[in-house]
Amino acid sequence: MTIAASVNPPLSELGQQQAAAVGARLADRDIDIVYASPLTRAFDTGQAIAQHHGLTPVVDDDLQEVDLWGKVDQNKSLKDNLPDDEIRTIFRESQRTQSWDAYVYGNGAQTFRDRVHTTIERIAAEHVGQRVVIACHGGVIGTYLSQLWGADMDIVCHVHHTSLTTVRAMDHYRRVVAVNDFTHVLPFQKSINKLNAN
Repeated sequence: MTIAASVNPPLSELGQQQAAAVGARLADRDIDIVYASPLTRAFDTGQAIAQHHGLTPVVDDDLQEVDLWGKVDQNKSLKDNLPDDEIRTIFRESQRTQSWDAYVYGNGAQTFRDRVHTTIERIAAEHVGQRVVIACHGGVIGTYLSQLWGADMDIVCHVHHTSLTTVRAMDHYRRVVAVNDFTHVLPFQKSINKLNAN
């Protein structure tokens, strides 16, 4: 599979179940607006939530996932772009550091961090007193949390598909209320290996 094709896959059958489950879980909550990444799987998840509230997700390009391989040929597979040893070295460094800086063929780790922080803070500032849902990606969520916590790593936790992370924006500080809550998928998922299936 080419890198370009792997960037924006649709939700699988399991992913559709996950999206429906999180939509149902939030159906009785008061939600004022839903934002979504333009990537299909995030937008469709946002739509599954928004439809219960008579809303349509607002697409924000700046909510897209981290770009790990933007400096290589997008029309080739990763293995056709780079030697196996180099790919393994990059993944090992990523595991060791839990940092986007390990992905030397990405489009800028600090650029991504700045984009995530600026975008989520802008959304918070535009919706004071409202409940906002943001349907995005694990890298975005983890990076925002790492910034709130002042962590030395970008990947502070493994975020499951359609899990809920809740942050309360209050004046000039942020309170993390919940992280990675995926209890809504447990009635039909028994294997943790399938929790992040595409």
